[in-house]
Amino acid sequence: MTPESSHPQFNVNASLKQHGNQVYWENVWQKMSPELVREVIGFWGAHKMLRPGFSSEERAGQVVLIIRSKKENKIIGLTTAGVVNFKQLNSNNFYLYRSIILPAYRHPGLAEKVIIETRDFLEAYNKKVVENPCIGILSFIENPRYQQHRREAIWPASQMAYVGMDKQGRHIRVYYFKGATI
Repeated sequence: MTPESSHPQFNVNASLKQHGNQVYWENVWQKMSPELVREVIGFWGAHKMLRPGFSSEERAGQVVLIIRSKKENKIIGLTTAGVVNFKQLNSNNFYLYRSIILPAYRHPGLAEKVIIETRDFLEAYNKKVVENPCIGILSFIENPRYQQHRREAIWPASQMAYVGMDKQGRHIRVYYFKGATI
């Protein structure tokens, strides 16, 4: 799925044309083939993103969007979401959102477009969840540049609200789904 078809207001290709690194993304939520799992794990390994105690197969099952370079058709980023129960927010269930975009492909607005696409998909998907639904998405912001330069209480595009910091100093951001109750 290209961003143009899912969100007409987002024209990623036009915004990236000046940089020569056009990208597209595809939603692979709960549609990961064994080949795609191997490709994702290979991406993490090639970019030294595998940490001790990290279950790459389990995390691969949480991939929502795969972002690819149009020119090379290789993975240059992805988003994941796993269900967590967050005690600090009244022990509610959230989708723990994670994303990575390789530095050479990071361009203004791309991260926001990817989080919005993931957020909107998860919100629609969650409406069908009967047992233990989530009330929103939660993210720990590890990128120091985002922590220093994206200081809005609520990020305008994604509507992710700052709710504090964890023990490691990461900013915690939350988006509540429409109609969520605590």
